Amino acid sequence: MVTKSVRNQNEFNIFLNQYFNIILAALVVILLAASYFVVLRPKYNDTLMAIQNNIADQKRLYAQEQRKLASLKTMAELYKKISPTDLNKFNGILPNSYAPERLFGEIEEIVSAQGFLVQGITVSSQGAVTAPSTPMNVGQINLNVSLGAIDYSGLKILLKTLETNLRLFDITSVGFSPGGNTASLVLSTYYYQK
Repeated sequence: MVTKSVRNQNEFNIFLNQYFNIILAALVVILLAASYFVVLRPKYNDTLMAIQNNIADQKRLYAQEQRKLASLKTMAELYKKISPTDLNKFNGILPNSYAPERLFGEIEEIVSAQGFLVQGITVSSQGAVTAPSTPMNVGQINLNVSLGAIDYSGLKILLKTLETNLRLFDITSVGFSPGGNTASLVLSTYYYQK
């Protein structure tokens, strides 16, 4: 005779044999659902949050670039309204290249207009400006200018003329010899480096 425990075990085995596929599918579904809620869902939420943050950053950057573009368009319109004579004046203040013959001619013209004599002009140094507040694309030229047939009051007038000239001149050194009616100036001027 078959005992009750063997019969129960047999019934259980028969039940497992009949419903094995369903039980296995249910276990797989439970395992997949658990892994979805434990692993995939938090990663999905994190990724979604990162994408939304990225989109918000891109929209903010796009708005900034639109404002910048609008500002540049406004500046371009204002630039178009500047007359060519005003642009030439600006280029006289900060020319876009260093032309020694032009610079020497300008200085000689300024000095001669005051009735003095230019004895010599030499370039003592040329290069980028080292001042921290000056843009990197501005070059500096240091000039030594020797003058003759000049008196003290004439030198003062010449210095005032150089300071108020349209072209930027910094007077870094002044030497005057009253007995010989000569003077020497060390000037710095600037130009735009391309």
